[in-house]
Amino acid sequence: MLGLITPIRTSRGHERVLTQLSEAAHHVREADNPGGQEFDRLEKPLQILRVAQRNLLPPVVRVQWALHPWVAYGVMPLFALANAGVLLNGADFSNHDTTWIMFGIALALVVGKPVGVFLTTWILVKLRLCRLPEGMTWGSVSLVALLAGIGFTLSIFIATLAFSEPNALDAAKLGVLVRSFVAGCAGLVWGLYCSRQERRRSI
Repeated sequence: MLGLITPIRTSRGHERVLTQLSEAAHHVREADNPGGQEFDRLEKPLQILRVAQRNLLPPVVRVQWALHPWVAYGVMPLFALANAGVLLNGADFSNHDTTWIMFGIALALVVGKPVGVFLTTWILVKLRLCRLPEGMTWGSVSLVALLAGIGFTLSIFIATLAFSEPNALDAAKLGVLVRSFVAGCAGLVWGLYCSRQERRRSI
């Protein structure tokens, strides 16, 4: 509904908005000098900057930015759980076969996919069949490899083909969801570490 009714064009011309941005930025630089304490003078140019930024972006982009956290962290996880059809109390973990199915799938996808992505990229680069994009390091490749462990659609589809027993299928689905969570956390931690290392090298 929001996508259909939200305008995709700005209501004002870009030249006028860019002029407002330039003038407001100039006033901010003048008011925020090292020896000055005239903070009241910053209120109006900062307000102009906010309004100009809002007028520069199309309404559909602003709506997208506003809804993105709700969709990424609320709607998508609920959508995943609802479509996966996982009953957390459906798997019988007293059965060792069921437990091994869950941990085997989680381990294979958390470890197997990142190792496969990284090694394939490394081999192709060493054979000079391809090269890394400019600015991309092997740390970045490892981050992409870790994030490759996130995902459940195809994995759950294959699980439905591989397991006919409901208990085993529920364990497999739960293993897929567990590995997505673990891969996301591992990618977040590794990404923060790589960004800090990059910042230290640039200083």
